[in-house]
Amino acid sequence: MKKLCNYLYLLAFILYPFLGNAKEPTTDLERGSIHPGFIITLQGDTVKGYLLNINLWLNQRMTFFYTDPNDRNGRIKYTPKEIKAYQVGPRYYESFRHPFTNSTHSDNFLLRKQDGPIKYYVWYFDEDKSKLMVWDRISIADLGKAFLFEESELWKDEFAMRKGDKILIPFNLKFLLKFNKNMADYVKDYPELAQKIINKEEGYKNINIEAIIREYNEWHLHNH
Repeated sequence: MKKLCNYLYLLAFILYPFLGNAKEPTTDLERGSIHPGFIITLQGDTVKGYLLNINLWLNQRMTFFYTDPNDRNGRIKYTPKEIKAYQVGPRYYESFRHPFTNSTHSDNFLLRKQDGPIKYYVWYFDEDKSKLMVWDRISIADLGKAFLFEESELWKDEFAMRKGDKILIPFNLKFLLKFNKNMADYVKDYPELAQKIINKEEGYKNINIEAIIREYNEWHLHNH
């Protein structure tokens, strides 16, 4: 039993970099910039305007909405309990009640990076909890400091959810320990893709989850 535990700890250590990737490019949207977008209210209404891109971590906690991007005093702050979703530039966030890694709140916005038959989401976090506690207490007056947050140091957790479902599927250690079996089963209605995963072909491994989901979505939309 002791040998088995040691093996599992070693395996977890090996797989951990794939659970949290600290080197994902984050230069597609400038921190502290205002972009056209919209919010979706709790009633399902879409309200267009302008939103502030703070950074990949703090945008999971809050967003700021402007009817006029030049009127900083007229901005409205929204939290995940107050709206269903929002989009700032190309980034779309949905509100979820879920125990995300190192989250200090039960409700959070989650970045949706792919829409379709299978939605793909990413949660960003910092391993240093003491650092996050500082950022968690940030005020509107201190918001400028948030733009200095180093996004390249953030780690990530990946999730998926089939259209119509309400429960996120986490690509966590339990899933990754049997990735080929679990992922192939998740896309089993696309047999050719499932077989590539089972065969451990290049480009179909546990570091290729986003690409696998993209391929599945393209196939599904073309054939259904």
